[in-house]
Amino acid sequence: MKSVLLATFLMVSSHCSASSDTLAITLSCLQTWAPQNVEFKMVKSAIKFSGCKQKEYLAALNQPLTENFLLEMGFGYAKGAHYWGMFNQEISVKEFSFIPRYQFGHDISIGFGVIAQSQTEFKTSQGFEFNLPKNTEWLLNTRTDGFANNHYWEWTASSQKWSASNDLGGLLENGATNNKIGLSYNGYF
Repeated sequence: MKSVLLATFLMVSSHCSASSDTLAITLSCLQTWAPQNVEFKMVKSAIKFSGCKQKEYLAALNQPLTENFLLEMGFGYAKGAHYWGMFNQEISVKEFSFIPRYQFGHDISIGFGVIAQSQTEFKTSQGFEFNLPKNTEWLLNTRTDGFANNHYWEWTASSQKWSASNDLGGLLENGATNNKIGLSYNGYF
């Protein structure tokens, strides 16, 4: 529990100042507190080019509860800035995922869970500020082995709902829903 709280405060704070050193120290700290069967991953990804800078941080926890039952949790923080003279923009968002997963065999598992995303904070250089609606996504997904180690197929059925927001006037007065079915192939190199 301590490790989940520590990861929450470090990764989801509105004043997140994550860096590679901070992530390494946090991961080391979490590994010493947690049982050996708990897997932690901390990932930082970024892109930067003229007029654009974006960063994303993810802290993930995989906790086996029984031989066939696994709990996947994740905390994420993303921020971006676009510099176009007087049209500068900054955006940031936080995310939490909770997906219990049942392993049927070595090569197939099924999970049912939720991904919650905070209101997206949007600011411009002209002083215009508003928060896009927060959203919650319920999903059911199945994973099977891919064509190589560390590769897998994932089938997902999900329903994502955006809450109503006063910031956007009548645009999302009743909220919005997106239902989808997806198939993806994921590989790590």
